Amino acid sequence: MTSPAGGSSLFRRLVAPVVGLVLAAVLANVGFAAWLAARRASERAEAGRDKVAAALAASRVAMAQPVLDTLHELTGSHFVVWDATARAAGLTTLPPATLLPDVAASLADAVGDVTVLEGRRYRIGRVRSAGVRPETVLMLTPERSIASATLEAAWPLLAVAAATLALFVPVLLMALRSTLIAGERQRLLGQLAAGFAHELRNAVTGARLAIDLHRRRCDAGRSAMSPADDSLAVATRQLDIVEAEVRGLLALGRPTEAAVEPTDLDRLIDDVCSLTAARANHTGVTLDRGLPVGLTMPARRDSLRAALVNLVLNAIDAAGRGGAVRLDVIAEPGAVSLVVEDTGPGPPPALSATMHEPFVTGKPEGVGLGLAVAQAVAAEHGGTLSWSRHGDRTRFAIRLPVPTLKAPPGRAQRH
Repeated sequence: MTSPAGGSSLFRRLVAPVVGLVLAAVLANVGFAAWLAARRASERAEAGRDKVAAALAASRVAMAQPVLDTLHELTGSHFVVWDATARAAGLTTLPPATLLPDVAASLADAVGDVTVLEGRRYRIGRVRSAGVRPETVLMLTPERSIASATLEAAWPLLAVAAATLALFVPVLLMALRSTLIAGERQRLLGQLAAGFAHELRNAVTGARLAIDLHRRRCDAGRSAMSPADDSLAVATRQLDIVEAEVRGLLALGRPTEAAVEPTDLDRLIDDVCSLTAARANHTGVTLDRGLPVGLTMPARRDSLRAALVNLVLNAIDAAGRGGAVRLDVIAEPGAVSLVVEDTGPGPPPALSATMHEPFVTGKPEGVGLGLAVAQAVAAEHGGTLSWSRHGDRTRFAIRLPVPTLKAPPGRAQRH
């Protein structure tokens, strides 16, 4: 497990940049959408202004005050009838106090520009009506600043983005942090497993050499009438189990360098049963296997055997005295499943989602590496490890995709 300082460092180096990129992408998207909305609003306002100007230019109605007031209510623009000769304003929709003579003159001179009246911005346009008595009309169209238009267009998007981020970012943080911690734990576990497996393999090799030497001495000194003693054979088998578990730890520690070779599945199951039979007999569990299938497949034999040994040992512990464990091979098009079933109650519901992770176990004396080893081996072969309940039995299956399934030389395939 990483220390709090290490976890904080990982958070700063990996999680924070990802969250920053997400925030930057969201803000960039909101900014572009707001700019686009403001631009479209400005274009609509300009198009509306042009339409009003065209309507006034084509109108043959005299510019009376009721007409100007109606136009103001419909468009929101202000109108001033302008006498260019006298340079004075006539009828208007602006408040009298606003339209002083000098103000009216400045409006007439500012056609095409933007002016400010009573704190509001107006764009000045000039239209000459086509009535019986042509009149010049100054049209003052309200115009918002780019900043206010952008803010008005952006705030709904910003509100939605803020609400989304408020919900999404904590979930993302938790997911990334969990992934980082799990990855770091897996890396440390690999280093620990590799070192531990190396030392354990040396110890197993030494113990096996000592047992072989002792067996030769005993065989040389035993008379023909002496009863057979299989204790050394049992000890050797126990060392075989330890060696299989060491291979599993090496599968966790680093990718195996073992070559893929044709593997006889029946012999593989026989080896697993032979390795675990002593444990099953000692605990009072019936160990059974399915009918031979006569199939071979490309695989790393030692890794698969280590994975199955771990599954069978877990199944024996789960079944308990008087229980039963069964190994079987189920072939299907393009895949094969190596199945271990037991009559135990199954994993605790609280661990069902995380029991494949290292150090997760429901047994008080368990370490929590058996299923992690099996899953690592399944993934190494491009397959999966799954579990399910079938009636009163718990089934763990390593499902492996294979290009071909064929009978080994000299053996017939069972259909």
